[in-house]
Amino acid sequence: MKMIKNEIELCGLLWDTENLTIGGYEKDGHHYYTWHEAMEAARSVGKRLPTREEWEALCDLGSTWDDERKGRWFGGNHDSDHKGSLFLPAAGWRSFYNSDKLANTNIDGLYWSSFLDYVDSSYAGYFSFYSGCVYSPGTHDSAFGFSVRCVRDKE
Repeated sequence: MKMIKNEIELCGLLWDTENLTIGGYEKDGHHYYTWHEAMEAARSVGKRLPTREEWEALCDLGSTWDDERKGRWFGGNHDSDHKGSLFLPAAGWRSFYNSDKLANTNIDGLYWSSFLDYVDSSYAGYFSFYSGCVYSPGTHDSAFGFSVRCVRDKE
């Protein structure tokens, strides 16, 4: 585990320590992206979205819910002083049915993955958690607005 600027090394990747805030839809200090917006925004800063396997590897490091900050710490000392850990806020999500409304803020964390479902290309990969559980990566309608955490390969 190594910190580099605004990145932390976990699972052989450099993870941004903050969610992406370029583009997308902003409300209450959080940004929400459709899957296509997320892919483009990550590329625009020279990074990418994590793969399904990379999200799974992060989960395998263990995690702890932080009730004060409303999100989860992953890896490192996630259950004590958070040294070497990555924090992901539970920003909720934005529905494309009612674009002005956010759902489950401070309860759920939903993050896009780079995976596009080839059976139904309107679905893309995502990773999610809430206070009591971390879910295996799945797929969801790519028009919904989720958070984005960028990664890059170690050089």
